[in-house]
Amino acid sequence: MASRGSAQIRLPHIEPMLATTGPLPSGPGWCAEVKWDGVRAIAYLEDGRARLIGRADTDYTARFPEVVAALAGVPGPLVLDGELVVMQGGMPSFAALQGRIHRTRPASVQAGARSAPALFVAFDVPHTDRPLLTEPYRRRRAVLEGLELDRPGLRVPPTWESVIDAVAWTREHRLEGVICKRADSPYRPGARSRDWVKIKHLRTADVVIGGWLPGGPGGTTVRAVLVGAPTGEPGRLLYAGSVGTGFTGPERRALAAALRRLDQSTSPFTGVRAGLGLPRGVEVRFVRPELHAEVEFLELTPAARLRQPVWRGLRAGPS
Repeated sequence: MASRGSAQIRLPHIEPMLATTGPLPSGPGWCAEVKWDGVRAIAYLEDGRARLIGRADTDYTARFPEVVAALAGVPGPLVLDGELVVMQGGMPSFAALQGRIHRTRPASVQAGARSAPALFVAFDVPHTDRPLLTEPYRRRRAVLEGLELDRPGLRVPPTWESVIDAVAWTREHRLEGVICKRADSPYRPGARSRDWVKIKHLRTADVVIGGWLPGGPGGTTVRAVLVGAPTGEPGRLLYAGSVGTGFTGPERRALAAALRRLDQSTSPFTGVRAGLGLPRGVEVRFVRPELHAEVEFLELTPAARLRQPVWRGLRAGPS
């Protein structure tokens, strides 16, 4: 791509457009992309330089030098919308990305770039040498694919005309989910729009409650439950994390009443080397591990903790 006279261009600041949560759209006029398990960033390319700016104006430029170097080789001016992703074993690893995202000391940044290099997955182009915000998504995708960005450190992901095919493919490859986009939708900076719909592939797990965080006057409601999996040793659980979302108000009160009857002074959890991952000073009540529950979750972390768990309800017991 030839230079567009970027010395005369000053790229505008663009807030990323945001998606709403499902359900899966039906009917014609929709395209779909992979939902990457990364961190959202806008890349600004101008005068042979590149900047990476995240949501809330977080500047990632110095934290991902390998991505900046790859972007700097792309002729500008350009504004690219995408995600920073770390791949491990051919799959996006959010845990590996977390190990990079907060590094700021130069030596630590460089070590992270060597051990867990990131790439920039570009899925939209809201600005070239002119704004493309009012252009339909399908036209912006054509422009993006014409930039020939696929190179080390950069990737333009596939798009599907069939939402069903995208869901099947991403589920088969154990990816986080899909983003469905109206083919005729403009780019709305900073807006959470129904023109973009996200669907996550959640899994379910049967867990056992081993503790809880009380809330309300006198601990009359449950703020969160601490869950685990049976170890085979009576009364012991392998810790899997805390679940604090998905409850109704009546469920929180009824569950608190049930858990108070199972109170015990000692923790039933084993395999907890670095604590329970709770804020310092939070009140924890342990219980006899008798109540079984079902939760939805996105994935297991390398430490065998549930990532983004959501409460679905109590179960009668082990099946």
